[in-house]
Amino acid sequence: MKIYDSFRSALQSLVVNKLRSALTMLGVIIGVASVIAMVAVGNGASQQVQNTILSLGSNLITVSPGNLTDQSLRGAGAQSQNLTLDDMRSLQSQLGTTVAAVHAEQGAGRWQVTAAGQNWNTNVNGVTEQYPIVRDWSMQSGDFFTESDMTINAQVAVIGSTTATNLFGEGDAVGQTLQLRQVFGGGGQGQGQQRARIVNFKVIGVLDTKGSTFGFSRDDQVLVPITTAQRVLTGRLNVVNTIVVKATSSEAMADTTADVTSVLLQRHKITDPASPDFTVTNQNDTLSALSAVTASFTLLLGAIGGISLLVGGIGIMNIMLVSVNERTREIGIRKAVGARRQDIMIQFLIESMALTGIGGILGILLGWAITRVVSLIPQAGGLVLVITAGTVIIAVGVSVAIGVIFGLYPAMRAARLHPIQALRYE
Repeated sequence: MKIYDSFRSALQSLVVNKLRSALTMLGVIIGVASVIAMVAVGNGASQQVQNTILSLGSNLITVSPGNLTDQSLRGAGAQSQNLTLDDMRSLQSQLGTTVAAVHAEQGAGRWQVTAAGQNWNTNVNGVTEQYPIVRDWSMQSGDFFTESDMTINAQVAVIGSTTATNLFGEGDAVGQTLQLRQVFGGGGQGQGQQRARIVNFKVIGVLDTKGSTFGFSRDDQVLVPITTAQRVLTGRLNVVNTIVVKATSSEAMADTTADVTSVLLQRHKITDPASPDFTVTNQNDTLSALSAVTASFTLLLGAIGGISLLVGGIGIMNIMLVSVNERTREIGIRKAVGARRQDIMIQFLIESMALTGIGGILGILLGWAITRVVSLIPQAGGLVLVITAGTVIIAVGVSVAIGVIFGLYPAMRAARLHPIQALRYE
């Protein structure tokens, strides 16, 4: 018997039993759709995590202050804040053109902001002039402050798009004056009178919209020159909370990390590199660690979907065994007129593979439809679902493999039937 004849005979058998074939394929359809939808969720989560990390800026090396250690005892409080603006300037001068940019930050806390008759509460941060370069953040309007603004401790501010909308509405924020207010003292009887501290800043720019990072809106903030923040807002002169170095490329990050560590060890006069008073974090390492976590999550989701695919395979094996019993006389007649064992086995294998193959294709369509529907649901919170070609190929390949594996035993059982016994079967 030719392969073509076996294929035609197998398809005719499936068409004759339409309802049974459809119910058998249903298990495979649901299994493939589950694998595709669940892996799409995992891939989407992985992509969202990477996009969130990269939204902070690309190729970043972050230096955070560490606690001073003395005989295994770690210090705390202000004395442990040992990163300075001089450290940042030293990194700029010594690393030079080997890095793209360097900037430092000092948090000034939350302030009440008033402008144009509106009140708002937001975070105020002191930053240096290369902040937009390091953070890959362009301006919506106006300009960022310059090095000369830092030198003269200029009281100028760049605000986020959300802050601008809440304070100035649809109007142009650039050129407007805002007031930062902090209230001191009690408000009740015997607690003294309240005192308000008010500082005026001129808005010179508005940042482009960035969205949220790990649940915190990056568009709701006020940025001022770090020297102004130190002298006017916080009183913590020369101290910074973070130094961020932007490497020239992802490949250069390892060397840049080593250079940053070396410069700071020398500046802080630390002889033991294993016990620095600062922490250097490489963005590539962070992305790798998070990618490993999301990959495990994706694998788990894929395994859960694979269970339903396995159940579908068992259903196919069951139906094929029933089909062998029902067609015992047909098998005997085929053998009596010259059909070989391999012809019978190939026919039943083709039937099994056709069920899983068609079920796999329909499962892909169902899985894609599920991801489209979920992405349109408002309650999904903007969940990103990513279907990759690899996922589709693996899902269909596994479904066809299941057809071969679970169809092999029924096919072999049919092929081993003795012609005389098969013809006498009632």
